Amino acid sequence: MKRNFAALLALALFRLPLAGQEIESNNFFQPYASATLETWSLLDGGVGSGNRSMGLIDLGADFELSEQTKGHFNFFAFGGDRDVDGFTGDFGVFSNIITDSKVILFTAWLEHSFDDMHIRFGQLASDESFYVSESGALFINANFGAIPTVSANVSAPIFSVGSAGIEWLQELNTGYWKTAVYAGDPGPGNESDHGLNWKMGGEAGYFFIAERGWNYHATREQNSVFKIGAYYHSGIFESFSQDSNVKGNHAFYAIVDHSIGDSISVFSRIGFNPKSDRSAVTRYFDLGVNLNGFVESRPDDTLGIAYSRTSFSSDDAIRPAEEVFEITYASQLAAIWSIQPSIQWILNARETSKDALVAGIRLTTDF
Repeated sequence: MKRNFAALLALALFRLPLAGQEIESNNFFQPYASATLETWSLLDGGVGSGNRSMGLIDLGADFELSEQTKGHFNFFAFGGDRDVDGFTGDFGVFSNIITDSKVILFTAWLEHSFDDMHIRFGQLASDESFYVSESGALFINANFGAIPTVSANVSAPIFSVGSAGIEWLQELNTGYWKTAVYAGDPGPGNESDHGLNWKMGGEAGYFFIAERGWNYHATREQNSVFKIGAYYHSGIFESFSQDSNVKGNHAFYAIVDHSIGDSISVFSRIGFNPKSDRSAVTRYFDLGVNLNGFVESRPDDTLGIAYSRTSFSSDDAIRPAEEVFEITYASQLAAIWSIQPSIQWILNARETSKDALVAGIRLTTDF
């Protein structure tokens, strides 16, 4: 086990004697911290063999400057194994906490509300506001986070590297409108990047995105939403089909989160990028179901089963597509501890001729 992962583990375990205590805070400034620890075993296929261990600390605070103005900031500290290409060889990444960053400022923003309109500005991350599924957030494979038609094709601010930006949200009787613009290059996200190396304009360009959401079946038992969205990145991109660079890239997506009572939720996302000459991923699809209270004696636990398919550009294809099946079970162990095993079957892993079967377990604690 590497030294930095051991340090994260020790810090998380140090929280045990304090489990019954509350962090003192007030209504104006509320700090928080959480630690996520994981260990993984490659059961079959892939590139390497053996086990991998890692950990992530999220440290930040929420605060209020007035009744209409609030703010937030947080830092990430990551330790452990990052060598995805030498383990499973998958394109989508089996764990959504893996990052090349070591210690980095992720987000820092202010938000002002005008009745049913909200404006947020500062250092932001697009995958905290756009193209996400609340039900899909249960799953550990990174495909179910930032949609690959964004994360694989453009330099957008997503975990774990934010960038300067501004977001606008308009609440409607039927749902919402939201739009945003961010710096086109959030930075390298490597160990020496501490979060403020973003660039905008020129070759870096800007990242524009808009999303419309419709709420339906909004009752006490269920709250369902349908979303459509599109983005445009104005930066310069390398063309797979010609020697010269090209300007601009764009894509479209649709998402549905559907609740069936208070015990079942299903979700699906579709992404399409028509610019195959400059996009590694041209199409994406996922589908999943969450079952709450699957074990009758554990009503707060959730069983999740999901599938994703990432289709690659024919101009940059090693394999036509990579598919992932994930089964996971999230369970609350105590007031501040939760455990979540996951098993993933990765078909046509991009960096190897073998499929990969990997199993892991995630332990999370809140400070």
